[in-house]
Amino acid sequence: MTVAPPPPPAPEQRRTRFTWLIDLLVAGAGGAAITVSTSVAAEPTSRSSGLAAYVFGVILGSMLLFRRQWPAGVLVGSLLTVLVYNMTDFPSVSPIWPLLVPLYTVARAGQLLIASLVGSSMLLISISWIAWSEHLPLEVLDGAIRESVLLALVLALAVALRNREMWARELRARMRMEQDQRERELGRRLIEERLAIARELHDVTAHALAVVGIQAGLARELMHDDPEAAQEALDTARRINTEAIGELQAAVRVLRGGDEPQRPGLTPTPGAEQLYALIDRTIESGLRIELVESGPRRSVAPAVGLTLYRIVQESLTNVLKHSDATSATVEVEYSDEGVRVQVVDDGRGPVTPSGEGHGLTGMRERATSIGGSLSAGPGDHGGFVVEAWLPWAYAPVSQLRSA
Repeated sequence: MTVAPPPPPAPEQRRTRFTWLIDLLVAGAGGAAITVSTSVAAEPTSRSSGLAAYVFGVILGSMLLFRRQWPAGVLVGSLLTVLVYNMTDFPSVSPIWPLLVPLYTVARAGQLLIASLVGSSMLLISISWIAWSEHLPLEVLDGAIRESVLLALVLALAVALRNREMWARELRARMRMEQDQRERELGRRLIEERLAIARELHDVTAHALAVVGIQAGLARELMHDDPEAAQEALDTARRINTEAIGELQAAVRVLRGGDEPQRPGLTPTPGAEQLYALIDRTIESGLRIELVESGPRRSVAPAVGLTLYRIVQESLTNVLKHSDATSATVEVEYSDEGVRVQVVDDGRGPVTPSGEGHGLTGMRERATSIGGSLSAGPGDHGGFVVEAWLPWAYAPVSQLRSA
């Protein structure tokens, strides 16, 4: 039996281990440096001074282990330790050197004001200590310049690294936000694409099935009395079925963005030019239809033409399926701003109580998705009226996914 190797540690765990290793090295190096510098300042023959320097370095180095968790607390503790040590009988040390790492940590944590105030205070104490111990103006000036430059460099380094860290953090947050936005946009497009496909399937198949059902019923009734008429009805049903398959192929091609070249034998994308063929097919089902066009025609984006075609198609399908109408009128009015289409029948309207079936909902979604509008309801003189307004100004064809 093979035992799988343990999974590698997560990035956060690796970062935590690396941080603790760095802190351990800094604490050890800082404590050792403080011990050595303090021992050098002590009397070589004084064993107690050497022991005090060792304890002094261990205490300060141990506190450095917790500098990330409590930067201000470590600074205060280190400051008190230095002050207490300098008040003993052992040789005094400069308060700047033991506090460099705590001052850097406080400034890196964003508390630059505290680090500057403490550093300036310790600098004044250090200069006073040099002046009191050396009694030489040049030594005092040299010590003041040296420790001032060192303190300024440490604080400047801390501020620079903090600014870089904040910039990197903001960059990561912005990248995460953009990634989340892309994922939300992708999810929205997937939903819209599914809705578009659902509308296409509903519009194409509903109309084709309605016509095929009527033709099949007609063929059954005429099979014995008029075989030729029955055969003609079956041929019509088969032709409608073939055309529906071609429309589905064209719809898939347009939903993919319309960038694929049209192959020979494929049905072109339905549009205003195919309204006559649509009405002729519907007339074969026994419904009298009058097409009234006004205004100059113009070339339109495939999405607008397809929406116009589907609205008329679904309206006529509803007339066949959900009413007892014997006639319908399709009015198409072209203007400079857009096209208005109205489908009126003389039947009893939809069978759904609210008049809002999936077909009407899909038509309204199609119209509004390209900046248009659609209304449907009982007519003033009976029947049912579907009216839509579709503007010419529309987004590129590649955005048909939202149509």
